[in-house]
Amino acid sequence: MVVAAFPLAKLAYLAVRQISKPIAAGIKNRAKASPFFRTYICMPPAQFYHWADVKIKMWVLNLGGPVKVAKLNQDQAIEQGAEILGETVIFGIAALCLVLDYMRSSRKEAAKEIAAQERLKKMENGILEIGMLSERQDAQIRELTRAVMALKPKNIKLQEYVPQQVKIEFEPQPETVVLVETDTDHHKH
Repeated sequence: MVVAAFPLAKLAYLAVRQISKPIAAGIKNRAKASPFFRTYICMPPAQFYHWADVKIKMWVLNLGGPVKVAKLNQDQAIEQGAEILGETVIFGIAALCLVLDYMRSSRKEAAKEIAAQERLKKMENGILEIGMLSERQDAQIRELTRAVMALKPKNIKLQEYVPQQVKIEFEPQPETVVLVETDTDHHKH
């Protein structure tokens, strides 16, 4: 089942990505067209991304930290911000799908657990009822035995009824192993 789930997960991811692409493209076009969207939504993340990218590259290459990172020009910042926004939308939709799937599977597992608990409770109640029925039948057998003993002739001896004890346990007991000795002398002859 795990082998079958993995390709389905990849397929679902690709489907979400393909569905999200037009949404992200629409957001990019809106960002490029709207001055408010461009100024306050696209450009700040792009400028921050550029600043962090330059700082990290300088640190990784051990070139020291530049005092000031030059800002991207407006067209580059809009393009970069629109890309970041589009990828964020795609990631958000994929993450939302994963969260919804997790919640669905959690509810399904909880329902299975509740059903198993109910089945177990019914079985325990059935065992208790059987135990009570057995005790009631033992009492009836004792009464009948006493009645028969009272009616029997004095010269006939009847065996007295001794009820068996019924032990009810709900926890599993360790299995017992029975070793059987075989007579190896008979097999040799």
